[in-house]
Amino acid sequence: MNVFKALYCNQYYELKPQGKEASARSNGTRLLTVSVALNIITLVVLIMVFSEDFTDAFGDLIKDVFGRRTGRSVGKIVALIPFLISLPLIRYTLGRESSYNMLIAEFEELPEETRKQISKKGLQYFIASMVAMGLSVVLIFIFLV
Repeated sequence: MNVFKALYCNQYYELKPQGKEASARSNGTRLLTVSVALNIITLVVLIMVFSEDFTDAFGDLIKDVFGRRTGRSVGKIVALIPFLISLPLIRYTLGRESSYNMLIAEFEELPEETRKQISKKGLQYFIASMVAMGLSVVLIFIFLV
């Protein structure tokens, strides 16, 4: 099972004992969207660290599109783009009700120990996405400042 599906299973596994399994699909979609968006941002940041031409071109694009706005507002808008791209992709693929129901049915048939491992794998993917983003920001400060 891939990490995307494992993240959905993690939400189901965590919320079912609390009687909140109905919200596991929407939570899984949100967490997966955040993870994928963070992965996209991390990839762009890493490319910026290792490619000066890309950094210059990206900076010029930002200046052309946003002009003299503050860094905070530009950052919010630029960070929003990967979320807006990944949300519909996830919602209409893995997040479809039929896909989700098949995934959970498959997950429920597995032994408890396997379900626990899959749930852990999904959580580890989410945490790794956040850590990778943090490390890439540190790299950009080291190499570009």
